[in-house]
Amino acid sequence: MKNKPFIVVCFFLLLLVSACAPGKGPFRDIFQPDRPGLALFEKAEQNYQDEAYQKASDQYNQYIKQYPDTKQAAVARLKLGMIMMHQKDFAGARLAFEELIRTKPETSAGIHARIAILESYMEQGLFQDAIEYRQLLPEELLDRQQLVRADLLAGDAAMAIEEFDRAYGFFLSAFERAGEKQRRDVAQRLMAASFIMTPEQIQDEIKRMDGRPPSGYLMYHQAFRLIADGRMGDGMSVFQKFLKQYPDHPMAPDARQEMERLTEEAFFEGRTLGCVLPLSGKYKAFGRRALRGIELAVYQAGTSIKGEDPFKLLVRDSASDPETAEKMVKDLSRQQVAAIIGPMIGDSQPLQAAQDLGVPIIAMTQKPGIADTGSYVFRNFLTPRMQVAALVEHTVVNLGCRRFAVLFPQESYGEIFLHLFWDELMARGGWIAGVESYDPGYTDFAEPIKKLVGIYYELPEDLKTEFPNREQTESLVRALMFSDGLFLEKKLPQMPGFVSGSSGPKIPWAGAIAQEPEDDDKEPEPIVDFDAIFIPDSPEKAGLIIPQLRYYGINDVYLLGTNLWHSPRILKIAGSQIRQAVVAEGFFAQSRRPHVAGFVSAFFDVYGDRPGFIEAISYDSAMLVCEQIALKDVTSRPALRRALLDLPGFQGVTGLTRFLPTGEAQKDIYLLDVVRGRFVEITP
Repeated sequence: MKNKPFIVVCFFLLLLVSACAPGKGPFRDIFQPDRPGLALFEKAEQNYQDEAYQKASDQYNQYIKQYPDTKQAAVARLKLGMIMMHQKDFAGARLAFEELIRTKPETSAGIHARIAILESYMEQGLFQDAIEYRQLLPEELLDRQQLVRADLLAGDAAMAIEEFDRAYGFFLSAFERAGEKQRRDVAQRLMAASFIMTPEQIQDEIKRMDGRPPSGYLMYHQAFRLIADGRMGDGMSVFQKFLKQYPDHPMAPDARQEMERLTEEAFFEGRTLGCVLPLSGKYKAFGRRALRGIELAVYQAGTSIKGEDPFKLLVRDSASDPETAEKMVKDLSRQQVAAIIGPMIGDSQPLQAAQDLGVPIIAMTQKPGIADTGSYVFRNFLTPRMQVAALVEHTVVNLGCRRFAVLFPQESYGEIFLHLFWDELMARGGWIAGVESYDPGYTDFAEPIKKLVGIYYELPEDLKTEFPNREQTESLVRALMFSDGLFLEKKLPQMPGFVSGSSGPKIPWAGAIAQEPEDDDKEPEPIVDFDAIFIPDSPEKAGLIIPQLRYYGINDVYLLGTNLWHSPRILKIAGSQIRQAVVAEGFFAQSRRPHVAGFVSAFFDVYGDRPGFIEAISYDSAMLVCEQIALKDVTSRPALRRALLDLPGFQGVTGLTRFLPTGEAQKDIYLLDVVRGRFVEITP
């Protein structure tokens, strides 16, 4: 026991010696000399981390100059290139990286420099260069993570230039090299690249993979594509197959959640149609008119379209308020309606709610950009663009007009129609011969009309022609008949304005030249150098303008107007002066088309009144939806959306209607003329 303290001391000495011995422990550098320039390098590193790039650059350069052959010198060269990247000097950065690769190709810094060059191309937007550089990388020098990074960068570059097949190949390569934690992020890119693939093409790729990853991700994506295409049943089947084959897949919880959502929301209950209309508030008159058209359509659909379930209509009042309309859309979605007709105001809240819930909704408003809300938002209404397209097509193609004038009010309505008309006319090969505007408060339109036909401004004195007398005229004729002593009889008949007679060549305009000038006080003749004139204004204003056009000699031209002209007020004001008119309209109750006459008759029998455009467009919107949800394979909202987009053409009372991929309606609308004081339909 006496030796116990000595043993303890020896034990601690042994521990101390062991700790100080060279090795991997925390004290391995205690007795080692400081590496050359370590303090300088660490200062540069700290400034780089603090984004003090100028200081860091100076210190890195100083270190390279003093210690050019150390490992840290290669790192310093890499960091100098990265500083240039931060300063947006991508070309300079690439020169620095390439020099590093040339001198230290197999060092860690040299390998990182290759990835940095790829990143510099991406930062600069040189996507094709990035793809080509990736293909030149020596893969044997890069580790797995660096190869994944290179493939992702090249895939992003291919996506940017819309080379989706190449992008898919790069992302697939990255997916196969990625670790488990990274694979889900890579898979998102992979599915984005395959988005343009059809479900059938995705199925071919799944077969090629033969069960190897990313087969599960592709199958999950295939289900979504099928559902987006309206093939709800097929999509649900693929989801079920996916969950059975890959129950522990990272996307399995999402697939289960999506199936639950689709079951609850996407499948509608029977043949139920909803509508959100302003039945109270400041727009109630329009909402009540629209409801009558929808009710008649649902009733007629139920009696004419056979099926197991009757058609149902759920009506909700928006109270002319967008927030209330949004709530009503959400309520109807919970009631599992197939689609919603309305609203009639252009606010985005109710439309966005329908888009978010995946409920097809057919808005009835002129507000621009409505259909841009999303893929479930449709618009069926008479728009300015439709009217202009119909007017220009008829006048250019059917009437042979080429030159047009526009007289428009200086307000948003007139300016919108002016720009649309001009664009459509240019696309059809016509041109604008003159444009004049006027104050909306005008009742006398003499000034813009006279400007349009060139009789408003008086000709300046210095531009007036001084007519020669008869002696000067004869001298001019003789000069024209002889040139260098040669008689030009054979040449004169070939020249414009000359005719040949028995006594030699004659000049028809020679007598006119010799005449004395006419009375300066006489009104100049109007220059009507256009075939048609477009006047986008109200019936009251157009009714005042048209007689003044006739007064100033604008007679043998077509008068083009918007649907506002379709009013008895313009007939009362303009009277017999309105003729050769072409008026765009969305509905014409006096049409001789059998289905229009049947609609008007049925509407009158039920409501004791004649329908107008609002009743007609609402009727068509409801009827075309009813026809689609009566189809056997349309059992879900995505399927209904697809059916609406695939509609070849619905022959409604507001014209032949089809939907563009944007959800915007394309319609063959009515054109009207005025004959003996009443509107008549133009049948091309």
